[in-house]
This record gives sequence, structure tokens and C-alpha cells, in this order.
Amino acid sequence: MDDYPMYGVLVGFSLWGTLWRLLFPLGFWHTFTCTVDTRGGASTKPYTKEEEAKMAAILQEKKEKKEAKKALKEEQAAKLKKIEEEMVREKETIQKEEEEKLKEVEEEEEDETPLQRKRGQYSGSREEEMEKRISEWVANLSLGEEEEVAMYISKDDQEAAMRAWEAEKDVVKRQAMEDEKRMEWRLAVMREKKRRVDAAAEAAEELEEVKNIEEQLATQTELPAQMRVIARNVARPARI
Repeated sequence: MDDYPMYGVLVGFSLWGTLWRLLFPLGFWHTFTCTVDTRGGASTKPYTKEEEAKMAAILQEKKEKKEAKKALKEEQAAKLKKIEEEMVREKETIQKEEEEKLKEVEEEEEDETPLQRKRGQYSGSREEEMEKRISEWVANLSLGEEEEVAMYISKDDQEAAMRAWEAEKDVVKRQAMEDEKRMEWRLAVMREKKRRVDAAAEAAEELEEVKNIEEQLATQTELPAQMRVIARNVARPARI
């Protein structure tokens, strides 16, 4: 081999060519760029710039949708919390007003004169009216949410809300809309019940005033005296 140095070089090139063909039977560049299926089904083929841009856009869209849903849930939770706080304040206001009214009634009964007690033939009916209103109030409180909504919320408003729910395709948004509207209805029901109770109490007071005027007129036999009583007391019609 020392006498033939070129012989070793030729043998080396021959062996290297054989090894190259074994490593890259399809050629170096074709083997480098070809698709190789892995055991997990993935591919080692490099992505083009267009494919990378498309994948980045898809990932960005998914991220934006996820963030939008999170923001929607947070906004919905804030709205529901606000409505719940309003309902608590409304309930406390109603309870406070009822306690004040009860206290006023008790004070009036304590200050009632014997003469008024003798003329208290209407007191029984007043107590019965009060008990009736309380019974109606308790009955309304015991009603379920659906019954209360049907009683105090108009059918047109309910149908409009349901159409809006059905038109919304996104499940999360639809549920958020439904929860928010039902909370608004509950608050509206509470306020309407308070308004009706206040109206009934006012009507009872006005009815009592009318009865007092009738009593005063009954004690006056002469027309001028009756006219003076009417002039002093302007009877307002009871509103129910």
C-alpha cells in the first residue's frame, strides 16, 4: 500500500460512496425534505411559511375566543352580583317600612281614646282587612319563581326574552342572557309586590278616612253641620 498511495485513496472513496448510498438511498436532499411518519403519527416535514402563518392565526383565534368567554363570564358575574345586591337592599327597605308601619299602628292603638273605642265598630273590619292583606302577602311569598314571573311579568316581555335566548347560538352567551334576565325579573317582581302592598295599605287608610267622615256625618242631623264636616274632610276615593 505504501508503494501505491493512490490505491488507498481509491479504496476510501469506494467505501465512502457505498456508505453514502446506504445512508441516503434516495439522495441527500430528497431524504432531508421528505415526509417521515413517526410512531405517533407526526410528520418531520418542515412547515412552509403559509402553513405556519395559518397555524398561528388558528391559535390566536382560539386564544381570543377563550379570553372573550372569560371576559363574558366575569361581566355576567358582576351584573348578577349587582342585581343580587339591589334585591338585598330592596328586601331590607321593605322589611324596615313594614316594621315602621306596624309600630305606627301599635302607637295609634295605644293613643286611642275611650270614645274612639266605642265608635270602633269598624275596627274589627280593619283588622280583618289587615289580616287579609298579610295572608295575601305571605301567599305571594310562598309562590315559586315561575308562578311569580307569570303573575307580575307580562307575557309579551317573557316571549320577547325567550326569542332573544333562542336566537343566540353561543351556549355561554345564551345562558348568561337567561341568567341575567331572570335576575332582573326577580327584582322586578319584588318591587311590584312592594308597590301593590303599599297601594293596598294606602287604600285601607283612605277607606278608614271615609268611614270616619261617615261617622261624623251620622252624628250631625242638620244639613249645615253636615256640610261643614264635608268641607273639613275631603274624601278621596280608595284606590286598590
